[in-house]
Amino acid sequence: MKQTLKNFQLVLLFIFSLNVIAQDEDVLFQAFDWNVQNQPAGQTWFNVVTQNSNEITSAGIDIIWLPPVSDSGAPQGYLPRELYNFNSAYGSETQLRNLINTYHNLGVKIIGDIVINHRVGTNDAVTFTNPAWPTTFITADDEGRNFVNYPVEFSINGDYFPGTALKADGSNGTYGPARDLDHKNPAVRQEIKNWMNFLKNDLGFDGWRYDFVHGYDPIYNKEYNDATNPYFAVGELLESSRVQTNNWVNFTQQSSSAFDFNTKVTLQNAFRDNNLSYLRDGGGNPSGMIGINPSKSVTFLENHDTGAAQQCCGPGYVFPSDETNIRKGYAYILTHPGNPMVFWTHYFDTGSGVRNAIKDLIAIRKDARIFAGSSINIAEARNDLYAAYIDGRNGTIAMKLGSGNWAPNGNGWVLRTSGTDYAIWTQGGTSPPPPTQVDPFTVNFKKPTSWSNNVNVYLFDASTNAIIPGTQGWPGQTMTAIAGTPWYSFNVNPPLGVTAQNIRVIFNDGTNQTDDLSRSTDGWYDNGTWTNTCPSNCTSTPPPPPTGNITVHFKKPTSWNSTINSYFFDASTNSTISGTQGWPGQSMSSISGTSWYKYTLNVPSGTSSNNIRVIFNDGANQTDDLARGSDGWYDNGIWTNSCPSDCSNTPPPPSTSATINFLRTSSWGNTVNAYLYNKTTNTTLSGTPGWPGQQMNNETNWSNYTFTLPNGVSSNDIGVVFNNGNGQQTVDLTRGTDGWFRITGSSNGKSTGVWSDNCPTNCTSSRGSVNSTSELVILDNVSIAPNPIRNNSNLYISTSKKGILKISISNLLGQTKVIFNEEKGSGNHQIQLSNKDFGAKGIYIINTTLNDAPISKPIKVIKQ
Repeated sequence: MKQTLKNFQLVLLFIFSLNVIAQDEDVLFQAFDWNVQNQPAGQTWFNVVTQNSNEITSAGIDIIWLPPVSDSGAPQGYLPRELYNFNSAYGSETQLRNLINTYHNLGVKIIGDIVINHRVGTNDAVTFTNPAWPTTFITADDEGRNFVNYPVEFSINGDYFPGTALKADGSNGTYGPARDLDHKNPAVRQEIKNWMNFLKNDLGFDGWRYDFVHGYDPIYNKEYNDATNPYFAVGELLESSRVQTNNWVNFTQQSSSAFDFNTKVTLQNAFRDNNLSYLRDGGGNPSGMIGINPSKSVTFLENHDTGAAQQCCGPGYVFPSDETNIRKGYAYILTHPGNPMVFWTHYFDTGSGVRNAIKDLIAIRKDARIFAGSSINIAEARNDLYAAYIDGRNGTIAMKLGSGNWAPNGNGWVLRTSGTDYAIWTQGGTSPPPPTQVDPFTVNFKKPTSWSNNVNVYLFDASTNAIIPGTQGWPGQTMTAIAGTPWYSFNVNPPLGVTAQNIRVIFNDGTNQTDDLSRSTDGWYDNGTWTNTCPSNCTSTPPPPPTGNITVHFKKPTSWNSTINSYFFDASTNSTISGTQGWPGQSMSSISGTSWYKYTLNVPSGTSSNNIRVIFNDGANQTDDLARGSDGWYDNGIWTNSCPSDCSNTPPPPSTSATINFLRTSSWGNTVNAYLYNKTTNTTLSGTPGWPGQQMNNETNWSNYTFTLPNGVSSNDIGVVFNNGNGQQTVDLTRGTDGWFRITGSSNGKSTGVWSDNCPTNCTSSRGSVNSTSELVILDNVSIAPNPIRNNSNLYISTSKKGILKISISNLLGQTKVIFNEEKGSGNHQIQLSNKDFGAKGIYIINTTLNDAPISKPIKVIKQ
């Protein structure tokens, strides 16, 4: 038994090792640029990428990176709006699925652009739809409340602050054009994981490119990878320092690679300054991220942000656009450690010289089997010459850049390719691994009505343009008609030596014909689209197996009556699912003692889980058409995979306690009450008194109250209203964890303010910070509105004592001026900011001190 277990472990280790090797030898391809969504009428970018699949695959590409595919407030996709709407400026969901299937059939992986730092609203700045998320998913310090004319409640958590560990200039993680999401909230992270798993398991994505990763804690990047198990993951930390880049990788616990901006910057500076010594650091290693953590580096010359179309960081950040420097750049990254990435615009839009050079370089890299962690020995690095040896798993590469003379030492070197100021040699690596036998497969073709009945399939090898051995020349093999249908079928048995990615198919009737199509597994082709199973009108083709049973749960709104139904229909036929009743559908069973109802659907054979739709209703009220093909719980616009709250037979989370504190003001007096309520049910929180709530205990200027969270109630669902029982009260607040609240203003006659996680000032209780008896730094008691600033704005400041209040403004160059320096008493203050306090448009930092002690974190301000 022990020997069997040991052997099993060795098999698992071998399989895992093969997967790692496959990834670290992969070459990536960015399949878009900034404005590619602007296509002629009748064309879409997704179709363009699909139509170029043979060209991209023949170059030896292993992974392609697609742009964001969800509906967006901007055509490029980086202002995600409706996450589950996959009809975007790049094309339709159908075209996207066809693209992914096409590349998968060629053995190429697809990674998606994941924009999860922020999101925009549908009807206004803060209203999220598809899926509907509450405004409490938005960070506490987001500027979104400045863009709506009604009060909104945000999270109790502020945005992530990366500091100089991730951003060399110390900039923060906020993103002004969209709402920053609170990744500290487990509900937010679960929604993100649900969406990413849909992208992977339903649409077919294999991995991720994470956008704007300095906007949220990197440890959550690991959580998202753990939940989705990507084939490959890489993050965008737009930072030219390799120290910060490597810090981010380490903070993710090595769960993601990172784009090596430092190598890009070093290369373009070396070429512009004619000084190739830049390419070696003081320790004799490559100067970029590949010099300190090559296994987690993705090297590149250009991307959609840095390139000429966008110029995110100015024209000086654009890689030199002439053919000579582009070819030299790829000669470097395609021979060096790291996972290199080819840019669409370089490959397709700078001429055949660049394209053919890239193909040659990829072939040489794969021949020697250079991998991300390959060892490197830099032989020379001076103004006119850079030369290095790079070891692969199947040989060694020697390469040089520059006009200086150099050749590799020793015998057996073969010059493989060269160009202006570069040359590549190999030693070994001339014998590629033996070809893998492609399993027999069947292609099926649905004949258009205008074609004749003489349907053929022509099969050829794209690497040689010759017919597949054992098949006939044009028009190819006669296909077999499937009786009673428009479908024709042919069994393909490729001989040894023909690789899956090089098999091409042309269906024809001798006159009409399809494009050159790629297929190496069973498939059905109809009107431009391959599918893995027969889509329709096929006999003698077994239907897909039944999905089995799924149980859906629905939480009844308080305004609905108690007779709840679930109507099921098949979206592909728009008809009631077999075995269920017509409108209003099946009667659901109530779950005793809760607001939940459930129904178990026996999915009939032939019904795809992707096509199941359900409408919950009470005969009068109803939900939208909802997609669900697995067990789920639906509450107020959101599906979850497990019961979110108030469900019988679901173990509640353990009870915890929280202490809330309130800073009294002279207008409130000494009596302060805390009224707590359950925001989900809009009822008094269990175990606490009704209005006006519990009288709080007074300590110095603070009042406090400790309460126990009832089982099953989330801390995000606890509402708080402070009041004095005599006309003074706050707006409805949210707090289910320890916190300190201070009044900073009012809205419609009710007090507003800010929460802090630690006691900001004048706290003698043990509930304060460790340093509570000393002079404290006050957090989060300064706010600004509006932000961004167009004309004038106001700072709202709360001070606990009399002192010299000083306000300074700094630009990103570090230039600072003091705009306010006066004595102020304790209380709330409003300081007006005007245009003359700022310079040109841009980003500024406001710092506030009282008696030279900071009373707030630095505030980022955008001047428009």
